[in-house]
Amino acid sequence: MTTLHRAETTFAISEFKTYNFTSNTFIKRERPLTERGVNRSGQPVTDPWLGQRFTNEAKALQLIRDFTNIPVPKVVSYGNDQDGLWYLETELITKSVRCDMAGDSCRMPHLHNTHSGYCLQCATIAKNNADNFVRETVLPQLRALTSNTTGLEGFVNPPGWVLEYDKRQEWPVKKSVTRDFVFCHHDLTSYNILLDWQTLDVKAVIDWEDCGFFPPEIQQWKYTRAERFELFEDTALVQKHISLILPE
Repeated sequence: MTTLHRAETTFAISEFKTYNFTSNTFIKRERPLTERGVNRSGQPVTDPWLGQRFTNEAKALQLIRDFTNIPVPKVVSYGNDQDGLWYLETELITKSVRCDMAGDSCRMPHLHNTHSGYCLQCATIAKNNADNFVRETVLPQLRALTSNTTGLEGFVNPPGWVLEYDKRQEWPVKKSVTRDFVFCHHDLTSYNILLDWQTLDVKAVIDWEDCGFFPPEIQQWKYTRAERFELFEDTALVQKHISLILPE
């Protein structure tokens, strides 16, 4: 259980969560029901898996730190706060920039002669660094993490492009005789990669709440939001992934 840090600053809000900083940590928090939007019945919108996703991310971060060299934030604490709301607190990755924002200003003006505005050279360096790192480090090491059951410790959380079409409230665990399932991120894209704000080298891969062990075909690396959203529009792919995730 934790209390709200006095120096905690909220910098972003989504439907179910707030995103906050302290001087040395990053905190995701569940939004109180009174602060959420409402459904057609006038009731606050809910996510039945919200608590499981907070727990899933905490466990995933520890697993990645224990069994790979993929840089991820260290978990400080997680659970329910004094109001019974879920939270996850991790170390703050300082002096970093989101990969998709790396070109918003020049990180190397002494090399690029760009002193204001968008820098295509920085954006290109960021993309190349991220792509190389994901293909050479992240994907091979995630493939090396295997299991004979899907999900993570009993919680099966399929990727968003599957959940968009299949609204079942619970997904069964699929089992195999051999360790056929690999660890999948489910949201592996540029906005979940943090780079050093000067060198543009990868510092961390973040946002592991939607992850777990799944058939290898489920893993997707899409650099842009537009590329990732194409997965949601590919109904044949979605149906294939549903069949791969469900037990036979």
